[in-house]
Amino acid sequence: MAETVALPEQVSAQAYMKNLMVDADEDDDVRLHLAALCGDCEGLRQILAEPQSERWLDYRVRPYMSPSLRLGVSGGNPECVKILLAAGANIELEDVKGQTPLFVATSQRKTEIMKILLEAGANPEGSQKNRCCPLLVAVRDGYSEGVKLLLQHGADSEPFDQISTCVPGWPLHHAVVYAHFTCFLELIKGGALANLTLLPYPVNPKILARLSIPHAILKYAKEHPEFVELYHECGGNLHQQNSAGATCLQEFLDSSPAKNSLMILSGLPLSLKSLCRVTLRQLLGRNKLVKLSSLDLPACLFPFLNFEEFSHHSSRFKENHHIRMHDK
Repeated sequence: MAETVALPEQVSAQAYMKNLMVDADEDDDVRLHLAALCGDCEGLRQILAEPQSERWLDYRVRPYMSPSLRLGVSGGNPECVKILLAAGANIELEDVKGQTPLFVATSQRKTEIMKILLEAGANPEGSQKNRCCPLLVAVRDGYSEGVKLLLQHGADSEPFDQISTCVPGWPLHHAVVYAHFTCFLELIKGGALANLTLLPYPVNPKILARLSIPHAILKYAKEHPEFVELYHECGGNLHQQNSAGATCLQEFLDSSPAKNSLMILSGLPLSLKSLCRVTLRQLLGRNKLVKLSSLDLPACLFPFLNFEEFSHHSSRFKENHHIRMHDK
């Protein structure tokens, strides 16, 4: 959303918003939407105090059929979002693309607003009208803070519809495809399954082959052996086969840092220490991983149980991302 500017006094909010909405109806009162978009908290309070304001609170305006809360998220003022929620705005009401306010906040990397929406009860999965979900968007964009936040509030790292159809994909696989190690690490920390065979429902073998993590690493992230190392440490299957029955070592013949690491680790079983880590995390289950630090264990074990030894790779990825953004 473009940066908003103060309106000239002679230009009414109605006229400005009508121009923005292309062909708004004459009877539409869009002052509420404009105030939300512009981050005007005082204006919102004044309009919401009017008797007819409830009628327009969830009214969707052109060009994206956006309700006031969705526009408030785009405007970027957390206080405006709180005001609209307190007034009873529908937290799940989508725009024309099926994007909920949380989806928009995630795609625009607005962490504080994401927290407000999630704590107010927003569905971390977004809307079924949109085949994509907030978690997948955060992974695709390398937004590791968003990934962590969504997982903490119950986002499903193995969504059934996306995995069973491969559309649009599996978050852990996406993290490799887009070479976002920070997101890959946050998914593993948050309890994402390394092997889809551990799901409580059967997955078509063709889909398992298509979503092979080792094959994706050597295809999309071959310069980053840390993907292989972490995948191995969390119990991933380095010997997975593709649809032709070939392992990634058999399919990808060129040498690369990731392949060299995979060749070494594929012949090594997990250490007893690593097996204990995987087993303990599986016994706790995804929903109880947040209580890891409350276990009666020596404090020195918690960083290990949370894969913190891989955090230095994550820091390097963040530095490289900032450099790329600066260059752009």
